[in-house]
Order: sequence, then structure tokens, then C-alpha cells
Amino acid sequence: MGKFLDILFEDVKPGLNDEIFRLAALVETMNATLAQTQQKLTKQILDEIEEVKENVNDMQKCTCSRRFWVFHVAVGRYTLNFEQAKQKCIDNGAKIATPNQLQAAQARGYDQCQAGWLSDGSVRYPITMPRWGCGEGSPGVRSWGKPAKTKTYDVYCFKKPN
Repeated sequence: MGKFLDILFEDVKPGLNDEIFRLAALVETMNATLAQTQQKLTKQILDEIEEVKENVNDMQKCTCSRRFWVFHVAVGRYTLNFEQAKQKCIDNGAKIATPNQLQAAQARGYDQCQAGWLSDGSVRYPITMPRWGCGEGSPGVRSWGKPAKTKTYDVYCFKKPN
């Protein structure tokens, strides 16, 4: 009977062996591809984490409250109506900033993720580093339009340096 099986498998073995080798090669290729993909994704994640750390460090070191002659004033979060906002600027020896002044400050790197009143009655905020929840997309001055002047926000003031 052993001789019979040998004869039987002689005809089958070449096809079966080819299939086994083909499948083994396919598994090897898939493992290599998965390893490369895992390496690539790990590098992307680590790069993104590093970028976030750098952004956080930059924000923590920021002492730019009056760096661009435009500065943000808040009393709590979003507690000033338009008239109170103008008064807060006066209290700080400044005027309420114009949209052009805020735009110029943003163009020079001013970034503040808080909406504030401007002289034309609009509410805006400058973003140079878009991030989740704050200016997602591209840098620029974001606008919340011209709400009723009784609504409450923060304020952007303008003061020339001495």
C-alpha cells in the first residue's frame, strides 16, 4: 500500500508543493508589508506628537500680550458686552482694536484662541497655528460676525508702545 501512495502522491506533489510555496511567499510578503506600514505609521504618530509638544512649548513660552500692540483682555471668559469691552481697553490705556490692526498683528504671528470685540462691532480672533477646536484649517483671522452689542465676549485692544 505504501508503494501505491507514493505513486499517487507523485502526481499530486508537484502541484501541491507549488501551491504551498506560493502561499508561503504570499504570507512572507504580507508580513513584510505590515511591518513597513507599522513602521511608517509609528513614525507619523511620533512626528505628530513631537509637533504638538513644540506647539505647546511655544505657547507656554509666549509673552506676547503686547508684542504686536494688539492685546487680548478678558475678565473670566466672554463676560464683556461691547460697551464694557471698550471701557476695559480704556482702563488699560488703550483703544479697542480695529479689524485691520488685528489682521496686521496676526500676520506678524499673533495667535489667540479667544473671540473678542473689535471697534466695528465684530467679534474675531487671530490664528497663526490652526489646531483642533481653534482655527482648524489655515491661519487667519476668524470672524463670528457682528452679534448684538449686548452679547458678551472678550476684547482686543490696541496701544502703541511707549
